This record gives sequence, C-alpha cells and structure tokens, in this order.
Amino acid sequence: MVIVVTGEIGIGKSTICQKVLAMARKVGFTCGGIITYKIPGDALSVMDLRSGTMAVLAIPGDKYGGPLVPRFTFDPEGIAFGLGAVEAGSRADILFVDEIGIIESMGEGFIKAFDIINESRAKNSILVIRNELLEYLLPGLNDKPVLFEVTAATRDRLPVDIFDLIKGDQPSPAEKTVPLQ
Repeated sequence: MVIVVTGEIGIGKSTICQKVLAMARKVGFTCGGIITYKIPGDALSVMDLRSGTMAVLAIPGDKYGGPLVPRFTFDPEGIAFGLGAVEAGSRADILFVDEIGIIESMGEGFIKAFDIINESRAKNSILVIRNELLEYLLPGLNDKPVLFEVTAATRDRLPVDIFDLIKGDQPSPAEKTVPLQ
C-alpha cells in the first residue's frame, strides 16, 4: 500500500511520520527509509531510520553545488545518503520517504524512491509530498495512493488513522503467534 501524507510547509507532515514510526516500532513492525529534520541554521538533515545516523541534506544559499531551490542548496552526499537509506529500508514493513519535494519534480533528489515503491519492494510506503506538488509527482507512482492531508484540524488524529490503515485486520508482528504442532 502506498500512503501519501500531504499538506502545507510547516503543518506537521514530518511529525506525523515520526508518530507513525513510533507506533509501528512499539508493536514490532520493521521500518526503514528517511525522515527529514530541521537543524540549526535553517538547514535540513535526513535520518536513516534503520541505523539512526543523520546527514546534512540542505543548507541556505549555494554552498554544495547540488540542486538549488529558492530556500536551499542540496548536498549531493546528503542525497546519496538518503537514497542509500531508502534502498536499505526497502524490504521493511513500512518504508518512509520524507520528503519528496521540488527537486524531485525536476527529476533529482529522492525521485529514485519511486522506482523502489513501484517495484513493490516495501509492504507499505509512506511518502511526504507537499500539496502543490501532488499533480506533478503522483503520476510517477504505479499504484493510486491513499492520501492523508495534514491540517490543523486533522494532524492530531492522522498518526492513528494512518497506522490503523497499515495495520488493518492483520496482527502486528508482536501479536503474531506460532501455531502449536
């Protein structure tokens, strides 16, 4: 299943992912991929969810010579780190890709994550995509995603709604039992 968490900048999309991640790990789901964090200096870092290691993803200005957008320049090494984390996490119960943004709409950044998702390597994928980019990026997915829009009115309940959808009627790994022989 492919889930897209969407919303405006700063509304809480990454926070939703962090909360779903915590719920999933608590009951034994394996999780992989990346979550993006704001760091001091108005920069961005990306965390590999399997190892917990982080790398600088983007900084204000034009320092790295990587993809440049109005607010940031992206570090090619940070992008490579994030793609490696997505690849390494592709067989997890839940693959997180936070965030697919403007550089991906130009064919750069984490756009290769779409190939992993389209190959159905991950059981469940959660992508973060801002509202204004949906029309450009959703056609790159083979499967129609389930969309969750984060707003001030929805953000408190969305982590539970998303996790309940992933869990469905299936027992979580922690709830599975081995049949007696």
